[in-house]
Amino acid sequence: TIQDLENLSGIQAHTIRIWEKRYDLLHPLRAGNNVRFYSQEDLLKLLNISTLYKQRYKISRLASMDDSELLETIRKESMQGLSEDFASHAFKLAMLNYDQPLFDQTFKEVSKHKSFREIFSSIFIPLLNDIGMMWQTDTITIAHEHFLSNLVRQKILLQVEHLQSAQSVPGARTFVLFLPANEVHELGLLYSHYEICAHGHRSIYLGQSVPEEALGNLQSVYPGITFVTSMTTHPTDDKLESYLSNISSSLLRKGKDELWVSGRKIQGLASKTALSGIKLIPSQEDFLKAL
Repeated sequence: TIQDLENLSGIQAHTIRIWEKRYDLLHPLRAGNNVRFYSQEDLLKLLNISTLYKQRYKISRLASMDDSELLETIRKESMQGLSEDFASHAFKLAMLNYDQPLFDQTFKEVSKHKSFREIFSSIFIPLLNDIGMMWQTDTITIAHEHFLSNLVRQKILLQVEHLQSAQSVPGARTFVLFLPANEVHELGLLYSHYEICAHGHRSIYLGQSVPEEALGNLQSVYPGITFVTSMTTHPTDDKLESYLSNISSSLLRKGKDELWVSGRKIQGLASKTALSGIKLIPSQEDFLKAL
């Protein structure tokens, strides 16, 4: 709908209507109730235009460009320094076109002006939230979402590889990162992996769907461990508290181990759950403070 276009492009609905009438910019279909519906091609074109419009290109000039000219102009702009808004739109366009070179070029340029922490917090997190909304409303497919998520994942792992090549600081703590069984949403946990390494600590990343009984094996190697997990979809609500209680009583060695828990699933737990060795981490800012 036109409201979806406004939410995804940042161009207000009444401005989109004006552009349609004045420049024949988009060609929506109309349902029986006269509501406009736009195609993915319309969304892609508007994202192209809004990206350049926010770089002070005149709409009359943009309306005269065909799709290939718009994309080529964006590529040229991406080599001349990027605002957060421009970078976010360029990343969306890279996703919609399955265009890894555009993603890499955009990341390269924005990295000249921002640290990776700044890129992740101010660009990637809002971008991933937008992508989630686009997927839930069938604006994009799961292929688009996986394409972009895997590119972000690659960037995190590349940063981690650079950090892990350096020696840990004296007195470094040991962190073990894992996702519970059936949990597959790992970008947040991967970023925590990066931050732990950036702070000079030892970070052991186990990844997706790790059964809790497998975690005890690491305790024979390390005298004290801070386990870190993130819960987006699993455990299910009816099993969440018992899962944490079991880890508290059966896994964590008193005075030696902790479990830090973040993710959507803990939002309702903060006021009612107090388990030995369990620390709830509501936000990335809280995670950095805990480090």
